[in-house]
Amino acid sequence: MLNYLHTNLLVHIGVMSFGLLLAEKPLIAVAQQYASKLTCEQPTFNFGKRESIPDFDHDFVIRNAGDLALQIFNLRPTCGCLVPKFTERTIPPGHTATVTVHFIARGRQGPQSKVLFIESNDPAQPSFPLRMEGQIIDPVELKPSLLFFGRLAANSCSTGTLTVSAIGTNLLGSVSAQIDSPAFVVSVAHPASSKTVHLTVATKPPLPEGLTRATLRINTGCPRMPVLTTVVSAFVPGTFSIMPPELLLVGREDETVRREVLVRAESNITFRVVAVEPPLKDISCTITTTNPAACRLTFPSLPVSHKLDGQTIRIVTDHPKHPELLIPIRVFVR
Repeated sequence: MLNYLHTNLLVHIGVMSFGLLLAEKPLIAVAQQYASKLTCEQPTFNFGKRESIPDFDHDFVIRNAGDLALQIFNLRPTCGCLVPKFTERTIPPGHTATVTVHFIARGRQGPQSKVLFIESNDPAQPSFPLRMEGQIIDPVELKPSLLFFGRLAANSCSTGTLTVSAIGTNLLGSVSAQIDSPAFVVSVAHPASSKTVHLTVATKPPLPEGLTRATLRINTGCPRMPVLTTVVSAFVPGTFSIMPPELLLVGREDETVRREVLVRAESNITFRVVAVEPPLKDISCTITTTNPAACRLTFPSLPVSHKLDGQTIRIVTDHPKHPELLIPIRVFVR
């Protein structure tokens, strides 16, 4: 009798377990079947070759190919040159919506490949990429884009050449140039055509000790880009050499970058850096003495911020004739 009950109980347990397994499988299939799904027939827009003026827009059409409503949480560009906006935060199954991306072309040059991520409740691809690719050219180009004379003696008279070229169907007009420092003089050569003009920049001794930096303004006479500006600089070593002579911060707004500066006494005299005073209190600096006549300053986290552009970092030393050194900061926000 006991054996019969035991056997019957096992049979009932087996039947119930098999029934539960059969009941679970449709539930799992249902959970996997219903979901939102973001699709885009043309996720990459190639804008070809175009001038940096004006900016332009492109509309990406996205579709919910799933069974549940598609929720758009965020549009995350990888570059500040992309400014997105969208028409709908919730897209029902089978419906479409438009994502408009404004591309800021001014100030950009050369090949471009920028990505915008759509963050949504699509379980298969919660971060969907949209791309804008192509090449940006200026109506008027300046080569080289910057002019640095390098290390010079104070009595040196050096020259450098800049070339202004009109691109495509654009033409140059009457070209003139002005520079805002007495340490340099600029002259414009007589143009051989309306497409290209050469400028000559010369140093005017005696040059001051340290880094001399000036802004060169070029009037092109081209209606689509009437003015170009660039930087002309030279470095005259004195008691101390600072390399690099200025801190260049390039990146996205509020991104942080690491920079190092080497301070060296030219005559190998012994000195010590007493303090480093950055323009913002939250900027840290580590001072490492490499030898009695040199030290390395490490800035592990400098913010790429417009408010630092044109500011200086003050270095306090124990040298009796040069108790203060200044490092200028330049910022380029991409």
